[in-house]
Amino acid sequence: MVNTQLKILRVFGPTSAEVSAVLRQTRDDGCPGLRLLERDGEFAVCVQVSAPNRAMAEQYCDKWVQKLSAKFGDDVFATGETSLAQATLDLLLKKRKLLVAVDETTGRLLGNLLQPLAHSEAVFDFGTESYANPQRERQIKVPPQLLKKFPGDVVQAAAGHALSALQVTGADFAAAYMPATVGQCPFVLICDRHGAAACALPPDLTDAAIGNQILDLLRRRLQGLRLTDSCITFRPGREHPLLLVSEAGREKSNTVRFSLRRRTPATQDIDHTADFEPMMDFNTAEPEMPPRYNAPAQNVRETSRQPSGGAAPVGTIQFETDFDEAQDVNTDPMNIETAGPQAASAARRRRTSVSDEYATPLYTEERSAPAPSLLDDEIPDFSAQIDPEALAAAQAADDADAAAGRTTTAEEFSKAATRLFTEEDEAELAVAQNRRRRAEPERNSRPQAKSPAASNSIRNRSLAMIERTERRRKRTVTAVLVILVLLLLAGAAGLWWFFRNDLGTRPAAKNYGTTVYDETAEAYLTNALEKRPGAVGFLGWPGLDGALVYAAGTEPETRESSSPAVITRFATASSLNSATPGNTVLECTGDTYAALAQEDVVKQNSGFTLYLQDGTYRFKMVAVYYLDPTEEGEGAFDLYGTTDLSNYYDYLSFVAGIQARSLWQTNVEIGDDSHFLTLTSTTSEEGVLLCVTGRLIEGEEAAALDGASITAAEEPLLTALQYQSKNQPMPTVSSLLSASVDRYAQQSAASAANRNSAQSQEEEEGSNLDDQIADMQAQTDAILASTDKLLAGLTDVAGSGNEAESDLNQGAEGGLPEQVVTVDQVAATPTPAPTEAPSSSESVSGDSSSGDGGSSSSSTDSGSGSSGGETINVTMNGTAQTMDLVQCLAMVAQNELGPNAPAEAYKAQCVATHCWILSQSGYPSVVGTTPGATALAAAQEVARVLVTYNGQVCFTPYFASASTGTASAADVWGNDRPWLQAVDSPYDQSVATNWHTNGSTSGTARFSRQTLQDRIKSELGIDLSGVDPNNWFKILSTNQYGWVAKIQVGPDGNSETVSGRWFRENLLARQSVDGRSLRSQCFTVSYDASLDCFIFDVYGYGHGCGMSQWGAIGYAQNGWGYQDILLHYYPGTTITTY
Repeated sequence: MVNTQLKILRVFGPTSAEVSAVLRQTRDDGCPGLRLLERDGEFAVCVQVSAPNRAMAEQYCDKWVQKLSAKFGDDVFATGETSLAQATLDLLLKKRKLLVAVDETTGRLLGNLLQPLAHSEAVFDFGTESYANPQRERQIKVPPQLLKKFPGDVVQAAAGHALSALQVTGADFAAAYMPATVGQCPFVLICDRHGAAACALPPDLTDAAIGNQILDLLRRRLQGLRLTDSCITFRPGREHPLLLVSEAGREKSNTVRFSLRRRTPATQDIDHTADFEPMMDFNTAEPEMPPRYNAPAQNVRETSRQPSGGAAPVGTIQFETDFDEAQDVNTDPMNIETAGPQAASAARRRRTSVSDEYATPLYTEERSAPAPSLLDDEIPDFSAQIDPEALAAAQAADDADAAAGRTTTAEEFSKAATRLFTEEDEAELAVAQNRRRRAEPERNSRPQAKSPAASNSIRNRSLAMIERTERRRKRTVTAVLVILVLLLLAGAAGLWWFFRNDLGTRPAAKNYGTTVYDETAEAYLTNALEKRPGAVGFLGWPGLDGALVYAAGTEPETRESSSPAVITRFATASSLNSATPGNTVLECTGDTYAALAQEDVVKQNSGFTLYLQDGTYRFKMVAVYYLDPTEEGEGAFDLYGTTDLSNYYDYLSFVAGIQARSLWQTNVEIGDDSHFLTLTSTTSEEGVLLCVTGRLIEGEEAAALDGASITAAEEPLLTALQYQSKNQPMPTVSSLLSASVDRYAQQSAASAANRNSAQSQEEEEGSNLDDQIADMQAQTDAILASTDKLLAGLTDVAGSGNEAESDLNQGAEGGLPEQVVTVDQVAATPTPAPTEAPSSSESVSGDSSSGDGGSSSSSTDSGSGSSGGETINVTMNGTAQTMDLVQCLAMVAQNELGPNAPAEAYKAQCVATHCWILSQSGYPSVVGTTPGATALAAAQEVARVLVTYNGQVCFTPYFASASTGTASAADVWGNDRPWLQAVDSPYDQSVATNWHTNGSTSGTARFSRQTLQDRIKSELGIDLSGVDPNNWFKILSTNQYGWVAKIQVGPDGNSETVSGRWFRENLLARQSVDGRSLRSQCFTVSYDASLDCFIFDVYGYGHGCGMSQWGAIGYAQNGWGYQDILLHYYPGTTITTY
């Protein structure tokens, strides 16, 4: 396969003949493909190279581009599609420079090129600060002193005009364009603070070409590059550049150059340079050069007076640096001739004519009439208004004065030169002269009153400009200081408001049911009691954000959006502490809890907890129903009037009413004397409330919630408004209430029978148990006596929280298999339908979820087929089966991360679970729970996404939390895997539970000396009797995050070196004072003689290799996507979708 590479070199400055010559030479040198394009003076040199592969094509193409760039030098302004205007604009933006035009003509030439480009207004004012501003336009003019010093010098006048624009606008560069007149060729000029640069132009250029000449001159000035041959630099007001017409230039009509102000006779050497040679195809034969011109030289003055034949004058640039002061020079200031209004007309005729001389094969379309040009209008210049007859009259007057012996003074000379360039007509000039003559005697009589401004106007204007600039600077500094002070005050006010209203850490729903949640909620409530007027409690949920509870009658605050804030407040008096049954009502002013009408939400929130100053009240949800407080008739339900349920009939009516209306069957026993809490919330249906009633958990009842057992009720009783909106008849309320009473009665009877049966059995067995109880009491007393010391000071002991710590790894680990399953194998495996569990022999033989480094290959039955109905083989919750892939991944993710993890964390967990299952053989064992909508959506999205390395599915272990980073496979299993390396995990410590445990407070990190002495002797055969416990353990090596790789057990000379993983999972397994194990192998150890125990300081939870689940949650909360999380924890891998 042949690969072709194309690159474009953009050039401006040389003639087409020069460019063609370079390309012919390059072609002869071996460049295979060249093409030349031209537009408005810009050349696009296309280099095309073909090679067997892309790398070779790029290399050869770059080689030829470098050679061409070296030949063109500073004429190269860009590569690719960048135009000259864009390249110059980029330079101005990069150097933060401002460009202005001295007049509207120049501004339109530049504006046509820059206006379509983005951000051009940042570097070019488009006249807003110069000629288009009436006040500044009057200030931008040629300094009178310059006209007096250089009378008739148009180049100096243009430079003075540009310098004035710089001073008035404060810009960095000023541009000017001057059209052709007799005695000068057209030219463009750029002026900056260091001087001026002018470039002579050929007469027949388009508007865009003239604008490009200005931009190219500016580009070269910005970068300090070499100027073209038709350019000079000079200092305004000091040197004498002037465009003159030479004989050679007139005859050839193609060469324009600059000369110094002092004129000399015409040059004797004929110029043969064809700067503007017709465009040609460089692939054709090289054209013949025009014949030499041998016309005799003539005097410049005589040449300038000959008729031009309608052609615009052009000039030859010459530099006279070695001027001979003794030379006879022309001092006649009137030796200037202009074409008057004929020059512009002639230029228009030339632009509208078609010249075969400039035809080029690069443009295949037919030549059409040129577009209208802004130069078609009459363009004023410094000599356009001079009358040739007036010049002739002035010349005759000079000749007469010379014949009469009258000499011309310098003052008279300046007046005559000024008259040539003034805009006043003769009448206005005469009036001004008369006014000055009348004022002359008065000035002579009072010389002391002469104004300094009249003698040095430029200086005064400069001083005024400096003063204005200084005032602007002071105003700017003052404004900035005021803004800074205001910002500081605003920041201080913001900090005050934050600390004034901050209530601390809000309890996280994922920690519901733990001591951490209770402690956080109590601290949050304590702060709220001080900083929130009316706050009396906090309502917590396992799957929803908790909310403060306010006293009855508290009105919500009005927010900036004019809508009141949503609050939860008491609607009735509390009966939670009363001795008789009752119902307490809370009302939410918004629709915060309307989502509990959805099945997935209510299963995640099957209970709630109310924290008050006088105690904590936990509830199990018994009913969720709709209520219309204004409803009357058979379906009416007086929620607010049933707070006192001491009367059994009221109690029964309340229970039957809420059960008949409940949307869900919660299977929660109600009892005969329970206390209830009902929460109301608005819904999208006007006038209808959603009510949630919970029963208070009392006595020794377990607080565990069983949301998975909640099912939808068959025919719940709705409000009359809802039946009307659905156009359905309202059912018989009495029959529904009767059925509800029957259910309650049956439930109560069954509960009473169970209690009576248990009581009878206890009485029968009581006599036999008395002796056993006595023996057990004696054993218990002995155990308590020995353990009081071991458990002293512990606040975290086994069974004190809801955490299940049966799994040492706290996440999927399995063995460390070889990488043998490819993506193609997974994609090609047929997808069987979900089935029941296979035979027990298959399940047992195939289960290898807990190995210690053994290699196992992936079963092909674990693969997946199409995205719909894809299955996978697992042992879910102890049952080996073929499951729907999406359902399996969602159940595992819900179980591992809880109900409120970010969506991106769920996705990362699903992908890691999928890859881990595929890396195991048979039916790997996993644990799952009923997934929520978020987990299901995440699993559906990433069900066909895998983590791969070299095209094979990766073994992707995961665990609960890391220290500040993870451990490598070598640290944990002793064998390395390139994608299982230690990486940073910075968020675990801020979001994870059980991240740090210490033996001074946690039983899982405190080990009895005697227990470990016996354990070490039985496992390692080392007897440590009589050995100082401080010498029992010595950590030999850890990784950068503290994960122990090697540890020495026993003193020097009588010791064994074991891995950190074996030390934690084998030697210390379930050996702590409360029967638990170390939560990770990132630890340090010390001996406490007062307790006779070893105190471990542990960070993280789990084996430590692969993905940290709490770390993934932290990254997701900080904006990481699941792909970013997986690529971070499994470095060097690829995310593959099959």
